[in-house]
Amino acid sequence: MYLGIDLGTTGLKCVMYDERGNELSQYNREYPLIFVGSYVEQDANLWWEKISEATNHLTKECGADVEALSISTQGISFVPVDAEGNTLYNSINWLDMRAEEECRALTERFGKDVLFYKTGKPADASYSLPKIMWFIKNRPEIYKKTHKILFPLDYLNMKLTGKCVTDYTIAGGTMLYNIRELSWDDELCEFAGIDKKILPDVCCMGEDLGKILPEAAKKLGINPECRVIMGAQDQKVAAVGAGISDGVVTMSFGTATAVTKLVRNAPESSPVPHFRLNGKYYVAEGVAETTGAALKWLSRMMGDISYREMDSLAEESSPGANGVRAVTSFSIGASFEGMTLSTTRGDLIYALYEGVCREISERICEMGGADEIRVFGGGSKSRIWCEILCRITGCDICILDTAETASLGAAILASKGKIKPCGIKDKIKYKIKAER
Repeated sequence: MYLGIDLGTTGLKCVMYDERGNELSQYNREYPLIFVGSYVEQDANLWWEKISEATNHLTKECGADVEALSISTQGISFVPVDAEGNTLYNSINWLDMRAEEECRALTERFGKDVLFYKTGKPADASYSLPKIMWFIKNRPEIYKKTHKILFPLDYLNMKLTGKCVTDYTIAGGTMLYNIRELSWDDELCEFAGIDKKILPDVCCMGEDLGKILPEAAKKLGINPECRVIMGAQDQKVAAVGAGISDGVVTMSFGTATAVTKLVRNAPESSPVPHFRLNGKYYVAEGVAETTGAALKWLSRMMGDISYREMDSLAEESSPGANGVRAVTSFSIGASFEGMTLSTTRGDLIYALYEGVCREISERICEMGGADEIRVFGGGSKSRIWCEILCRITGCDICILDTAETASLGAAILASKGKIKPCGIKDKIKYKIKAER
């Protein structure tokens, strides 16, 4: 058996698979964010405790004879630990934006183009580097005690194997890692006052980190011969599970939507973040920030009607939504244009679907286009929305038969490729062909 662990922002999914990728059992648990004024934090100890709870449950159901495990995690968040691996402070979450001042200082010193060339990231306070700078400046008494600054993946690798090691995609999400030289960037570390020894080692997803520690195996209820295989950031692992390949992009169609594409080389500048995936590929990741969240808002405005009812109403409209057009960037300011006294609820829903798909299409164009999109997540349950996506992007749309693509991707990594990704016929629910 192979265990795929997916540590999200507020929830954990652990799934046990057999050697053919069949799901044997799964266990889900939530954990809270901590809001301290405008700060967003999390107790990193809960990650380990919830994994222990999940694996003990799964091994009681399926047995403890797990060949290997791998982990998909949220990125960007970080936690300081002492020499024994004890947390010294809450994890500062990727949603936290406390480091606007530090981000401005980085931009003034290096410029946006240099920052992107080095790290593949547009300058933004959500990334780890500005927040580590804030931490050094504002929590110096804790920083002095810090042995390592760890990100969720390497924190869990430390718990499992005793090794503080992360992968290219987690490191690449920090705005501190040079994706071209495959190393923590000397100039950025020097400017931020960060000793590189405090950062985890970095290797490629899929590398064997060795056997699980005896004490970790006992706590998790797992076979002590179980191997720990390097995982990666959750969107990248989900892309592995969904069968990403040349010409095939993957799309997590959820509260926000992330579109991931393999690229051979990272551009010198781009509005789209780029990550190093392995020795051969980079990945570009375009994000539409309010997709499912926009639909939820509209449902609430219409009296909390169900998503199924929204689909039925949308089917009464048509392309162009009878002149109604939605601008869906809710984080900036959304709007509906072209409404008349004859506008129906279905027109508004259809216009929202089209607006979201236009935004997704823009992200795909910024990444150089695609032939096929593998879609998973809540939005994939709406056939009409996927049909609109096909029409607007001009791409074939494959709807996957599993929602747990990140857990599946982690199990694929754990199995060293014995488990096959989505893309074979029994893992595709249906396909919508684009008109060429």
